[in-house]
Formats: sequence, structure tokens, C-alpha cells
Amino acid sequence: MFDIVNKNKTAVTVVLGLVSLGLVVGLGLSGYTAMDDESTPYLAKVGGYTITDRHLEEAIGNQAIPDNMKPMVLEQLVRQRLLQDRAIALKLAAPDQLVRNAIMQIPAFQVDGQFNDQRYQEILASQQMTPAIFEEKMRQDIVMRQLMDGFVQTGFVSNAAMQQLNQLMAEKREVATATISAEQYLPQVTVSDAEVKKYFDAHQADYKKPEMVKVEYLLLSQSDLAAAQTVSDAEVEKYFAEHKQELAKEERRASHILIAVDKSAKAADKTAARKQAEEILAQVKANPARFAELAKQKSQDPGSAVNGGDLGFFAKGMMVKPFDEVAFKLNKGEISNLVETDFGFHIIQLNDVKSTSLADVKPSVVEKLKQQKTQSQFPAQIEKFTELVYQQSNSLKPTADALKLAVKQSDWLTRSNAADPLLGNPKMIEAIYSDDVLKAKHNSEALELAPGQWVSARVLEYKPASTQSLLEVTPMITAKLKQEKALALAQADGAKKLAALQAGQVENLAWGPAQAFTRVAVEGVSDANLKAIFKANTSKLPAYVGGAVPGRGYVIYKVIKAIDAPALSAEDQFRMQENLAKMYGQVEMSAFIDAIRKDVKVKYQAKPKAE
Repeated sequence: MFDIVNKNKTAVTVVLGLVSLGLVVGLGLSGYTAMDDESTPYLAKVGGYTITDRHLEEAIGNQAIPDNMKPMVLEQLVRQRLLQDRAIALKLAAPDQLVRNAIMQIPAFQVDGQFNDQRYQEILASQQMTPAIFEEKMRQDIVMRQLMDGFVQTGFVSNAAMQQLNQLMAEKREVATATISAEQYLPQVTVSDAEVKKYFDAHQADYKKPEMVKVEYLLLSQSDLAAAQTVSDAEVEKYFAEHKQELAKEERRASHILIAVDKSAKAADKTAARKQAEEILAQVKANPARFAELAKQKSQDPGSAVNGGDLGFFAKGMMVKPFDEVAFKLNKGEISNLVETDFGFHIIQLNDVKSTSLADVKPSVVEKLKQQKTQSQFPAQIEKFTELVYQQSNSLKPTADALKLAVKQSDWLTRSNAADPLLGNPKMIEAIYSDDVLKAKHNSEALELAPGQWVSARVLEYKPASTQSLLEVTPMITAKLKQEKALALAQADGAKKLAALQAGQVENLAWGPAQAFTRVAVEGVSDANLKAIFKANTSKLPAYVGGAVPGRGYVIYKVIKAIDAPALSAEDQFRMQENLAKMYGQVEMSAFIDAIRKDVKVKYQAKPKAE
């Protein structure tokens, strides 16, 4: 989910990350709003800052957040805020160059493994974010990592602890498995009518049929209306001509050579950078054909230097203002003078210019015009739909004929089970089971069940709730009781066979091929049985352990061989020590956050509840 989680996986439960690889940006200092009005709804207040439902959504990429995730994300945001307060108190900071380097390393902004400024600008625009806002959030992310890394990367683990853990994790048992399945005993069991009747009488509530309805319904859909619209070429051409400035945006492809210098650098450093840039400018002016060659050699923009300085196509406003203004004044093939930005000194060469044609945007224009036509017609359609289903309440056909809609029919529906999500909508269920619709057989009122979707339904058939008869459920109960009896026989016989094997007797069992088990979870083997396998006495092999398997029968494990853990290589020892140190660091981080809580007041006003 979050970048800091990817970089510090052991700290995932400690603090919410700030920047995800997919541009999901967590809340920085600017993401919280100071609040003085206690009546304003919020989820938590940390010191003078509040956290709302909106902040939770932003933390997972401006998406709706499931209720069962809210408590976890809220707590992570609270912890993040506590750490940010402490980072401010400690005056931790991230230099501009460090921020730029970090951004260039984010895969989402790269093309063919290299940072691409156009991609960067486009992705930020799609997230409704400016570079300045994103860079500030990145700066906060780096500061947070500085604070966290002091814990998650500095734990100490003794060699003895590593050796013990290695033995626990890497030692193996070679095991063969025999399963005594309940199905083997099914032919041996019978169930009498009296047993079925007794079970039915005790469990009648399990065999109740809920009330059910079958309905017909009409759907008035804005998207269907839009799809049915026709748009002429003349209409498309007229719209394009009227919105040409908006639609036919000019894009430019440029290359640049950057001599980087921080905007806050000393005057001497800026002078030296300018002199270096002027020397390169003189070379490219003397021989423009060498621009790409010099960009590879001299440019300090790692994202574009490898491509000869090529930045690809970009629209007006996507680059920083001084760069943008110059790039959109150049003629094709022209080279600029020095352009100073917050990043340093640029030399820009304009490579190409392109504009969007009518053919490029025609599909989107057609769709736009269809939507416009629909938006002007749909309110009247809703009004007519609402009136007709009410006025002609004994049938949906007049409404269907008037609006050219198809009457649809449902399968049997219960209050909690509908194949069509529209009919399963709580508002629709309430309307269907109202007396006016269910008993009087009238059309339901027109209901907006989703944006642009209006529905009216009419009950065709109704079945009240009922209890299934003994005759109906006898096959199901018979099968259930047989399975239970067979399972009991299998488990009793399995326990008997295990006792015989442990006593040194030979049992005729179908053993599967031997497998090497570790203490790490093994698919199909319960934790209890896995523990028993490793507790088995290996001084005299084979050893036998086993246990009941709910719903299946009984399983017996034959421990054939004990395999000691291999000695740790230097590389494995280093990796294990690093991971364990981070785990211990996580514990220290949790303690650190708890200590901050004592200094910073945390108040929960409307804490979300998990379902």
C-alpha cells in the first residue's frame, strides 16, 4: 500500500507510510486541518490537528475505504501524526536535492527505467496534485524515514539468538502421511426414519423457506439513453471549432541540459554553475548537432541525460514556469539561452511541435455531445416515468410503451438474495414488500437506486415464509447424519490405528510419498499436528503422531527422519541479523510512539467501528 511499508516491511504495523509506488500519498503536515470548533465532526484529534473521514480516503489513494479497514488506517494516521510532531520538535529536514533524487527513483514516474518529467507531470495531474504539493509530501516522507530508520535499522541481535532461530526455522522432519477418510465408512452406516424425524424436529428452524417474490420491472437509465443518441459530423465539427483552444492543445517535444544548483545555494556556487552552463551553451550554439551528445556528457538531470536530454512531449503548464515560457516561444530546432529555475540552469532545444486534430478527439467529442443531449432530455424522461408508473399503477406496460423501455422479469427474490443488484437495493426491497406493492399489486414508486438509474417494480408472484416438510428435507438430513456417523467411525478407527503403531504393531495403511516439513505452516496440516510432528521422539524412528481432522476423518503422520538445520552462511547470517534487528527496532518504535502519546493529547471523537 505505502512506500514506507515496502521499504520497511517490519514496521508496517508501526506507522502508516507516506508515499506509495502508485502515487497514493499519505497525509503530511499540510494534510491535517487545525480545528477549534469541537462541534465539527472528526475521527481523532492529535494535539491541535484533526483527522477526518476524508483524510482516511486520501491515505489509500482517494478511494472509498471499507468500514472494516477504518480503525486500522485511523490508528496508523494517529501514529503518523505523533511522529510528525516529534520530527518537528527535533527539527529534522530534507534538502531539495534529496527530495528530487527520491522522486526520480519512484517507478511510477519512470519510462524504460529512467525518470520522465512528462510522465511525472501527467500522473500528478491525474491525481489532482501539483508538483509543489507532491514534493512537500515527499519531503515529509523523507523526514519521517529519518526518524523511523533510527529505530528499525539499529536493533542488535546476538549470534546465539540467530543460531536458535535458525534451528527452529530450518530444521526439517521427513514425514509420510496416511489419511483415514470418512468416505471409506459411508457404506457401513445406516440412518433410520426415526433418526431423521428426531433431527428434523430439533432443527426445524434450519429448514425454513424465507418469503419470496417474483417481480417485473422497468429501468430508466441515463447511460442507455446516451447510447441511443445520434451525433452528426456537422455537430462534431461545430463543437470542435467552438472549443478548439481547449481540445487542440499544442504539445512540444524538447531536450534540455541541466546544470543543477539549489535555489538556496550560496552566490559563489550559483556563479560557478552559471559559468559551467554558459560554456556548454557556447558549445551547442557553435554545433547544434552535438546537443544530445553534450546532454549525455554534461547534463545533471539523470532522468533525461541518458536519452540525450529528451523530455518527450508536454503540454503548456506542465513544466515549471520559466522553463515553460521559454519552451513555448522557441521555433522548431531553435536552442534557448540559459533558463534559470529552482532546479538550476537549463539549455533548451525544441525538437518538435504537434497539435491535436479533429480525428484525434472525435470519439470523445461524440461522447460529450451524447451526454449533453442526454442531460437536457433525461429530467423530462424522469418526470414522465415517475408520473406514468403512478398514474397507470396497475401495469408497467403503458410506461414501457411511452418511453420505449423493455419490461424485465426477475427470478424468485428474497429480502437478502437478488441476482440483480438493483433489485437487491434496500430501497427497492422496502418498496417491493410494502403493502401497496405486495398486497394491492400496484407498481412501486419510481426510485433512483443509483446515479442515472430509476426503477419501478411490480409483484407478479408471492410465496410467504414456510417450513419445508419432512419429506422435502429427508434426503438432506439422511446424507448429513450418514456423514456424521462415518466421520465418527473414521476418527475412532484412526485413533485406534495410531495407538497400535505407537505400540510397535504393523497397520496396513496407504502412506503417501515422504515430504520434508518445517515449522513454518504446511498446507493441509493443522498447527496442533505440526507441533506434534516436531515434538515426536526422534531417537527411535519411525515415530507416529496424528489427530482428527474436522469434517474429513483422521490423519496419521509417520516421522521417518529428522534433518538438522544447515549452518548459516555468512550471507544468510547477515540477512537474518538485519531482519531481526529491524523486528526489535519495531518494538522500540512502538515504545517510542507510546512515549510521545504521554506528551501529545490524542482524542477520539467519532472513532470508526469495524463491522
